[in-house]
Amino acid sequence: MSIDTPHRVDESAERDQFPGVLPGRPVPFTLGNGEGEKSVLFGDLFTILLSGDETEGQYDVFTAEGHAGSMIPAHLHMWTHEIFYVVDGAVHVWMDDEHGTKEDRVLTTGDFAYVPKNIVHAYRFEATSKVLGTSTAGFGRFFHAMGRKTDKPGIPEPGEIFVPTREQMQAAGEKYGTVFRPEFRFDEAE
Repeated sequence: MSIDTPHRVDESAERDQFPGVLPGRPVPFTLGNGEGEKSVLFGDLFTILLSGDETEGQYDVFTAEGHAGSMIPAHLHMWTHEIFYVVDGAVHVWMDDEHGTKEDRVLTTGDFAYVPKNIVHAYRFEATSKVLGTSTAGFGRFFHAMGRKTDKPGIPEPGEIFVPTREQMQAAGEKYGTVFRPEFRFDEAE
């Protein structure tokens, strides 16, 4: 990966898990409810609806669905901007630029959050929730690199959760420019 184009990621290994699900080029297409490239990560279902392949490297679109649960560990994305739009439910979002700007808020249905690159952030579903996310192109398949492929729509049952190994998390973080910050403490985080 070149320093000049750090946002360009070779996603081929993750994309190849889902042949024919997305068109892989910028052409019109539709997906039905529950369709897309799906992976289970921890107790959540991540579904890629649109990737940089379809947007000529512009952006990715995905959903995250889960039950109320644990806080996703503090992390930052070195070259990825990310948005959260709560389709249904409640999601607690923490953001800290480490220079005095902090955000700690529970987003509910219809609320929106923007996380620029290099901002330490974390979130937790406070209720059964669905979030629509958009990110810099090439990041969406990070969830596949961290998770386990599934064909099953809907939030995973307790026996279907997937916890990645430390090595898998580290490899996905390196590939997709994500730095995990387990030592980081948000002022109000539990």
